[in-house]
Amino acid sequence: MTTRPTHGPVAETRSARADLRRWALPLICVAQLMATLDVTIVNLALPSVQSSLGLSNAGLAWVVDAYTLSYAGLLLVGGRAGDLFGHRRTLMAGIGVFTVSSALAGLAQDPGLLLAARAGQGIGAALATPTTLALITTLVPAGPRRTRAMVAFGSMAGLGITLGLVLGGLLTSYASWRWVFLINLPIGVVLLWGAPRLLPDTRGPLRRFDLPGAVLGTGALLALVYGVIRAGTDGWGDAASIVALALSAALGIAFALVERAAAEPTLPLALLSHRVRLGAYAVAGLLFASLYPSFFLLSRALQQVWGHDPLAAGLRFLPIGIGVLVFALCARRLMTVTGPGPLVVGGTLAAALGSAGLLALDPDRPYAAVLLPCLIGLGAGVGTTFVATSALSMTDVPDSDTGIASGLLSTCQAVGGTIGVAVVAALAAGRTEDELAALPPPPTLDAVREALLSGFGVGFAITTALAAAAAVVALLTAPPPRSQTQTKTKTQRGAA
Repeated sequence: MTTRPTHGPVAETRSARADLRRWALPLICVAQLMATLDVTIVNLALPSVQSSLGLSNAGLAWVVDAYTLSYAGLLLVGGRAGDLFGHRRTLMAGIGVFTVSSALAGLAQDPGLLLAARAGQGIGAALATPTTLALITTLVPAGPRRTRAMVAFGSMAGLGITLGLVLGGLLTSYASWRWVFLINLPIGVVLLWGAPRLLPDTRGPLRRFDLPGAVLGTGALLALVYGVIRAGTDGWGDAASIVALALSAALGIAFALVERAAAEPTLPLALLSHRVRLGAYAVAGLLFASLYPSFFLLSRALQQVWGHDPLAAGLRFLPIGIGVLVFALCARRLMTVTGPGPLVVGGTLAAALGSAGLLALDPDRPYAAVLLPCLIGLGAGVGTTFVATSALSMTDVPDSDTGIASGLLSTCQAVGGTIGVAVVAALAAGRTEDELAALPPPPTLDAVREALLSGFGVGFAITTALAAAAAVVALLTAPPPRSQTQTKTKTQRGAA
C-alpha cells in the first residue's frame, strides 16, 4: 500500500495552520498580561481621576474596589464557564467585555459611568483569566514544553502587576489618566482577532450548569469581598460590614452543602482534597495578601514621603519587573530538574526577605542601599512562586476541570490580595492617625512624614508575616525535589 504524498494547497494550508499555532502561547500570555496589568495600572492615576471627575475619597476608593469586587466574586463562575461552554469562547467573551468596559472607563465624564465600567472590566477579567491557564494545560502536553509554557504564563502575572505601576505613572504624567484604560483597546482588538485563528475551542465533557452552586458561590465571594472592603474604610464594627461577612459565611456553608450533593458541581470539592493543590492555593492567597498591600503602601510612600511624582514613583518599581523576568527564566531551567516544589519554597522565602527589608525604609537612605535590594527580592519571589504555583495548582487535575482549577487559583489570588489591602491599609492608617493625634496642631511636614512611615512600618510588618506564612505552607505541602522522587521510584522498582 503506497502513501500518497501531501502537497499543493492542502499541504500549504496545514503548514500555515502550524505556523499560526506557534502564536497560541504568546496570545494566551498577552491575555493574562492585560488582565493583571489592570489590577495596578490605575493606582498612580487616582489623584488625577479624583480632580478630573470630582470624586470624593470614598468614591475614589471604589474606582479600585469596583473592579476587585466583580473580579474576585465571579472567578469561579468564569472558570467553570470555560469548561462548559469552551475555553476559547469564554476567553473571547471576557476579552470583549473587558475591552468595551475599558473604552467606557476611558471616555467616562461622570463618576457613575466610571465605576460601572470598572465593574465591567472586573467581569471581563473574571471570564478571561481562568481560561488562560486552562488553555495551556489543554494545548501543551506534560513535559518540558509545558514547563516552558508555565514559566511564560507565571511570569506574566508578576510582570503585569509591576508594569501596571510603571505604565500608570508614565501615562498619567505624559498623556492623561484616561489612557490607563484606553491602552487596553488595541490589545483587546488584537486578541479578539487572533483568538479564533490561533486557539482551538477546547472544553470539558458536556454537562449541566450548576446554577444553585454558581449563585451561592458567587454570592459568598461577593459578600466576603464587599464586607472586607467596607470594614477597611468604615471600621470592623460597621454594621453593614458585619452583616456582609455573616452573610458570606452562611452562603459559603450553603455552597459547600450544595456542592457536596450536586452530581455536576461548579466546584468539585475533590479539588481541595489534594495536599499539593491545596498548598498551592493557600500559598497563592497568602502571597497576594502580602504583595498587593506592599505595592499599595510603597507607591504611597514614594509619593507622600519621598515626594516623587507618579512617573518617578512608577519607574522605581522597575527592578521588580526585571527580577520577575530574570528569575522566571531561571525557574524555567530549574523546574525541569528539581520540579516546582523547591521553587515555591525558595520564592516565598525571597518574598518574605524582600518584604522584611521594607521595614528599614528611610527617605534619608539612598535608594540603591535599601529599597533596590528589597525590590529585587520581591521580584525573585514573584517570578519563581507564580511559576511554581501555576504548575502545582494543576497537579493531577482532569481535563474536564482545568478551567475551574485555574479559576480557583485566580480566586485565591484575588481574594487574598483584596483582603490583604483592606486589612493592612486600615491598620497602617490607624497607626498614622494615632501618631498624628498625639502631636500638637498643626503638625509639621516632617512630623506628618514620620507618622506616615510609622503606619507603613506596621503594614510592612504584617506583609512580612503573611509572606513568611506562605513560606511555611510551602515547606509543609510542596512536593520534594524531582531528583529525590525519581531516586525513590527507582529504589522501589529495584526492590520489586
